[in-house]
Amino acid sequence: MCGIAFCNSDKIDTNSVTKKIISNIKHRGPDNEGILHFDNFTFGSCRLSIFDLSENGNMPMVDKSGRYVIVFNGEIYNFRELKKRFKIKTKTNTDTEVLLELYILKKEFCLEFINGIFSFIIFDKKDKSIFCARDHVGVKPFYYIQDDENFIVSSELRPLVEIKKTSFNLSEIKSYLITSFYDYGENTFYKDIKQLQPGHYIKYYIDERKFSIKKYWDLKTFANDTNLKEEEQLIDEGFNLFKNAFKLQINADVQIGLNLSSGIDSQMMLHFIDSINGGQKNIIANSFFYKENQFNEKPELEKIANSINWKVNFFEITSDDIINNFDKTLNFQEGPFPGVPTIAKSLLIQRAYSQNQKVVLEAQGGDDIAGGYRYIYGGYMFDLIRKKKFIKIISELYQFKKMENESLSSTIKLILQSFKAINGGGISADGSANINLKVFNKNFFKITDKKNEIFEAISPIKSYLNKIIYRDIFYTKLQRILKSCDRASMMHSKELRVPILDKNIVEFFYKLDPKYKIKNGNLRYLYRMIFQKKFNQNGFTKKIYVSDPQVKWLKNELFDWAFQILADKDTYHDGIYNTKNLLNHFENFRKDDSIKNSNMFWQALCLKRMLKNSKADRYF
Repeated sequence: MCGIAFCNSDKIDTNSVTKKIISNIKHRGPDNEGILHFDNFTFGSCRLSIFDLSENGNMPMVDKSGRYVIVFNGEIYNFRELKKRFKIKTKTNTDTEVLLELYILKKEFCLEFINGIFSFIIFDKKDKSIFCARDHVGVKPFYYIQDDENFIVSSELRPLVEIKKTSFNLSEIKSYLITSFYDYGENTFYKDIKQLQPGHYIKYYIDERKFSIKKYWDLKTFANDTNLKEEEQLIDEGFNLFKNAFKLQINADVQIGLNLSSGIDSQMMLHFIDSINGGQKNIIANSFFYKENQFNEKPELEKIANSINWKVNFFEITSDDIINNFDKTLNFQEGPFPGVPTIAKSLLIQRAYSQNQKVVLEAQGGDDIAGGYRYIYGGYMFDLIRKKKFIKIISELYQFKKMENESLSSTIKLILQSFKAINGGGISADGSANINLKVFNKNFFKITDKKNEIFEAISPIKSYLNKIIYRDIFYTKLQRILKSCDRASMMHSKELRVPILDKNIVEFFYKLDPKYKIKNGNLRYLYRMIFQKKFNQNGFTKKIYVSDPQVKWLKNELFDWAFQILADKDTYHDGIYNTKNLLNHFENFRKDDSIKNSNMFWQALCLKRMLKNSKADRYF
């Protein structure tokens, strides 16, 4: 895991620009820094050594012929299998060299064979071309500036903001505040700075300044092919995919650790790794917890770990931790982030892992790929309505209502609200509303609306359920989670792996027949059945939608701190918020126990501090 940089320009000193980028992101790779300069372009890398810890693995790396150069951020999990399959001879034991040699053999078609998390740049000296690619679901970042004079790449946003001296992208900010969707698509919160989207690659010819982007992987192409398979067959198939993913991802030449919670995803990871590794052995396991009883997962996780003889180290997160680390986290997150759990994750990694413990596995993505959020139920029910399966509708409605402990009217309201928000967003995982338009300044509504990329992307998908899952993976939930995870780990120079998001597992769950995604009122049905049947776990439990004390703390311990930020004179008249109304709503939020959604206020905290601290130009 590393940081990468590239600069091609006839107008600026590419060597100094690349060095500046690497200096700004050296926390991503403190083990080695490398720069390779040519006439009007320069490569840079800062390395976090995971495989072959010797200097042989340093980058930029040049192949044995001297024709190709690579800088690479990420891991190719199946690099040993690829090396054997394609008879690749290497002088190092790194996945970087295998990736480079595979590209030499297959060019852009190398992406069909690799399984991992990655963003990389490869230079071909012969035709002076640059090939850049980002992994299938977007675990590793890739930001760039591209115009008639420059092509500049960085693993993080901040260096490019400083180089470009750019201003905020108001359409992106407006979309974020209205829909709560962000960190998706090619545009960022800054004008002229873009990100390469998941499953895409860039081909760039230096002399001609010829630039093109192509999508190499799309879940929409995976048709439903599970109708003829029995449930037991699918359980076995899914189990084997999970087992292979975890087996590949516990490989490293450094010690690995697990970040755990008491949820089903962490339990799945814990049981698989216990089975593959033959017990805990030298793998460390860590978790954060909150002291408040209703949010404290420590007793349950201790019970789970003890049942298979694992020891978990626990670290308490307090409200003071949030106050003391909010600005630092916002800075490294390079913009808005999901909430209190992001700070908690960052502190866990900082406190639990030593300098030599470089790899952390975390069970992210289960809800997103398998259908675990309440709001997806609206899409599922409308699919049944279109198919006129009215008996199934009544049965599922009753069982879901019972499972979720909801009234019939609240369940129907959830379904209608969720269906309405498929393209427009604005609701949380539990289905509650995120925003009140009265908190905005009148100038806010003059900002040009962002192009509805999500509608265009999901409109060809026939199933409403699959529309939401596809949207969640590539445009909403998962993209912001992955960015949050990447920055929370890399700010402490740790590689965070997400085995559940192995591309083969993602494909498997996406093409499942809907009857295996939701059944008898149970969300992500087959996912749960794999865990239940293969590890002798009994029954389904209701998902806990509020697993952190963010709402409680903002109403109490964090209220004064948050109020001070929201009322800051430097951002009181920021052109976005009607701050007086915002503060009135925040006061009402504090007093009204029925208000359980704090998203609107967390957005405001992030944005107001971002506006105050950012080096981007102000805009009103």
